Amino acid sequence: MSTTYAQQMLDALSAGQLEKAQQLFVKSLRQDSDDLVYSLAEELYALGFLNQSRRAYKKLLNKYPDEDEIRTALADIAIEDGNIDEAQDYLAQIMPDSTSYLQSLLVKADIYQSEGLNESAEHSLLQAEKIAGHEDIIQFALAEFYFANQAYQNAIPRYRELLLRGQREISRVDIVARIGVAYAQVGNYENAVGYLEQIKPETMSVDTRFQLGVLYQENARQEDAIKVFNDILEIDPKYTSIYPLLGQAYESQQDIESAYRTYQVGLSEDETNTRLYRLAGSAAEQIGDIDAAKAYYQQALVLDDEDVTTIILLSSLLLSERQFEEDINLLTQYIANDVIDPQFYWDLARANGAIGNEEETEKNWLTAEPYFQENIQFLSDIIAWYHEQGNQELEIKTMQQYLFLEPDDADMQMKLEDLLF
Repeated sequence: MSTTYAQQMLDALSAGQLEKAQQLFVKSLRQDSDDLVYSLAEELYALGFLNQSRRAYKKLLNKYPDEDEIRTALADIAIEDGNIDEAQDYLAQIMPDSTSYLQSLLVKADIYQSEGLNESAEHSLLQAEKIAGHEDIIQFALAEFYFANQAYQNAIPRYRELLLRGQREISRVDIVARIGVAYAQVGNYENAVGYLEQIKPETMSVDTRFQLGVLYQENARQEDAIKVFNDILEIDPKYTSIYPLLGQAYESQQDIESAYRTYQVGLSEDETNTRLYRLAGSAAEQIGDIDAAKAYYQQALVLDDEDVTTIILLSSLLLSERQFEEDINLLTQYIANDVIDPQFYWDLARANGAIGNEEETEKNWLTAEPYFQENIQFLSDIIAWYHEQGNQELEIKTMQQYLFLEPDDADMQMKLEDLLF
């Protein structure tokens, strides 16, 4: 092909001689054989020269109107250009008795899926399966469709069928990894781990390793999770999704120091991760570094001033450190800005009670009460407050509610009996 205009055009493109390439393209369409023009159209499509590829295919289709394979190629180009209607027009011309009909169904499915018409996409793929279910590409297309649409129970048997046929990888997709991830998504963590562990570490993608680490955590295999996560960070320390999980794995092993260091390293890689600030604050609190814990929580709130979880953690810290006025100011400020959680009122009741602000204490206990009728700790706290207020009727009523939830609490039972008798 070295003397053909088609090859000369490709050589010119490779050399960046676009004007010369265009001149040779015109000569190729006029003088090269149809087979060479077809090959050139394929090459140009692969290189991203869609207009030239389309022009070559159209020339061939005018000459060979019964060649539906050309229509599917033109439909592919139309899809790449975003001309969905044009692509559908080409595909509609391909009849069920055509040898290209199967390919047209797959292209139709791609179009429907890109348009969000998942039912139509599935219908096209199931039609293709009826015609040639033995074809690996059909099973793979269906499996990928179901996987992408989170219908993992439908995807798994099709991936497994491909594996039974000896297909370990198709279109650079690792079938074993897909099965493992799909099992994980349906909550079958044991099977998920079993499949992912079949992949050799040197061929496993970083994302698949991450998934395996997560699954080890789900299966309470914390040491294995820690090893996998650390291995990933050696390869890519900027894989910041790992730091929270690795830290929590250390915490589950009661290794708070390692967890704290992990969160700190994570924050050095990602200074905008509110979750890491929150976790670092909790770890700092556990090791007794209260000032650091407070600073981490406050920084998290600088990044997200509506992060209710962090507000509650900071409030709890302030209460434990008897910084009641600061806690009251914190929570009332957020409530005034319509950032509200029932826990705020419980904490405000405790903080106001500690400084003797009886009116605010009562208001907040009564505001919080409806939200915590099944919370043992809350009921215990409000029982103590009712006792301080001398409100024996509500004290007894709340004790009864408490014992309904916690009937084996002998101390509470004795206190209730003392009040009743």
